[in-house]
Amino acid sequence: MGRRSLSISSQFGMTASPKGSSSLSKFRATSRSFSSTSSVASSLVTWSVDEATKVGTITLQSPRTYNALTVEMGRDFERVITKIEKELYNQSNVQAIVLQGEGEEAFSAGGNLKWLLSLHEHSVHANVDAMIQFYTSFLCLRQKIPVPVIAALPGPAMGAGACLALACDLRVAAEGQVRVLGFPFSKLGIPSGMGGLYLLQKQGLSASKATEILLLGHTLTGEEANELGLINRLVPANQVKSAAHELAAEIATRHPVAVRSMIRTWRLGQDAGLADALYRDAHAQAMCYNRNDWGQGLKAVAEKRHADFDSYHSK
Repeated sequence: MGRRSLSISSQFGMTASPKGSSSLSKFRATSRSFSSTSSVASSLVTWSVDEATKVGTITLQSPRTYNALTVEMGRDFERVITKIEKELYNQSNVQAIVLQGEGEEAFSAGGNLKWLLSLHEHSVHANVDAMIQFYTSFLCLRQKIPVPVIAALPGPAMGAGACLALACDLRVAAEGQVRVLGFPFSKLGIPSGMGGLYLLQKQGLSASKATEILLLGHTLTGEEANELGLINRLVPANQVKSAAHELAAEIATRHPVAVRSMIRTWRLGQDAGLADALYRDAHAQAMCYNRNDWGQGLKAVAEKRHADFDSYHSK
């Protein structure tokens, strides 16, 4: 999948399976080295610890799909998060964590196109269950990780990827009019999911602004997101990951009990209604997956045109 495909998936929050491997040379591992005594790797998620700075790194490992969030990645992510939780409560001295995507092109291009299209074949109640499981497999970091998590956004975080970035406590993003947070749900033919509206408001957006972004399916540049208070640091794209690690390392020098206590208090206040919001999102999306026009928005995206959706009263 080349740059042209990225422009489609980053704007509209979807990614298909790659065709060919010509773009593999674009992806490179972060140059940051880790003196790690605690690490776990799975096929799609890795965990590393820099003992010197007390900073951990979670990396989404699917650069060929621009780190699309799949069911399989969700299982790996939840397994890695559970391992980290045990380490942090037992013996690990990690005081802050950076969440990043592999490569320099994107944080995450959003949901997996093939899987989402297949949901049309299932019942509404089965899709509600599937979406709740999908959401929570990634958002579990808010319940399980007791230290600050910083999202590094050198490129787009789209759809579900944007929701995952908002679920982190802080965000470092690319400057220079790079699109970093996208909420294209309405263009695709589904309402926002994975707590998108809830998380936008809990990050400080007014209800009217959050609603506007979601109704129009807007994608925000780093500067736009920063103006709205969604970004903590804006730096050149090639410095995003290092800047996120520097911020994490600075936090790690503060008192660990004070930091963990504030994170716990902050998240408890933010997440009081999150479970209800996720159920509402899952049910609303599940109804759209069952409609006859499901997939029309995705097709329109691929063809770079406006979608022609069925009427409200259609099946």
